[in-house]
Amino acid sequence: MTNTKSIYERVGRLNNIVITSNEFMQAFVGIQQCAEKSQAYKEPVGSMLLANGGLGKTTLCNTLVKHMPRSFKIEADLKKTIIPAFYVEVPSPATVKSLAITMLEKLGDPTHLTGTTTYLTSRLVYLLLQCETKLVFLDEFHHLFDRKLTSTRLNVTIGNWIKTLVNETGISFCLVGLPEFAELIEVDSQIARRFPYHYKLNPLTLGTKESPGTIYSFLNEIAHRASEIQISFSPRLDSISLGMQIFLATKGYHSYVMSLIRESIVIALNNDRDIVTVNDFSLAWQLGITFFISKQKNNPFDMSSTQLLSTLKEPW
Repeated sequence: MTNTKSIYERVGRLNNIVITSNEFMQAFVGIQQCAEKSQAYKEPVGSMLLANGGLGKTTLCNTLVKHMPRSFKIEADLKKTIIPAFYVEVPSPATVKSLAITMLEKLGDPTHLTGTTTYLTSRLVYLLLQCETKLVFLDEFHHLFDRKLTSTRLNVTIGNWIKTLVNETGISFCLVGLPEFAELIEVDSQIARRFPYHYKLNPLTLGTKESPGTIYSFLNEIAHRASEIQISFSPRLDSISLGMQIFLATKGYHSYVMSLIRESIVIALNNDRDIVTVNDFSLAWQLGITFFISKQKNNPFDMSSTQLLSTLKEPW
């Protein structure tokens, strides 16, 4: 049996891939253009990236940040760091001070824990301008809301602070989070108009025999990348039958698809095989790693074609 650590490291190489789609590229280009417009128009143009968990929001953010890498500049005989873009998660519970501290830490400020809220805010504005930041991702933006049993509304103090921060810096901010909170943002017209561009990521689709959905191109790309680590699939990963089974097991949620495939590869490698079979997928499904999203009681990888088609026609 192959060493377990080496197996994980081999499979882990699949984590380095970014598989794009039309939606992904539309959001990627659109958010980048918001940053460019903000610079050209001399006024902030913000956006929202909306999707449920597991659909690639964080991957897209990190890809864009890597596309705008940090650099150094010599100015007045001093070396300063240029940070064109960065990503932070809104802390929970969110306060103006906790969010300012989080952003200052990302900018590398060694004194990010020191000072009053007013001082930290002033320092944040200064560093954003000095670092020539053009784009900031605020993920988990639902933490900006006060949620009670009878209502959910944007925290007024934090909302006003963000509006001031956006106005004073002229930077493009992208709010990243769940779609249902976008509507709640729009209740406040002043903050809503600062985030006019909305981009949404959806689950992969199954499509039809005549018009295959997006899951097949996604699986084809994964199979291609898996071949680079000498892994193959039987039947083909993007075959109609296996595609339907994977879709039923994951509802087309990208992260669950990847988790299922990785675990199936691990099972095959633990059995000294470089070819992943349907039985490996069946064993991976039994581990329960996709139960949360699929809610399937029966193992899709043990179903016949007739059972698959019948189950896919049922309401989920």
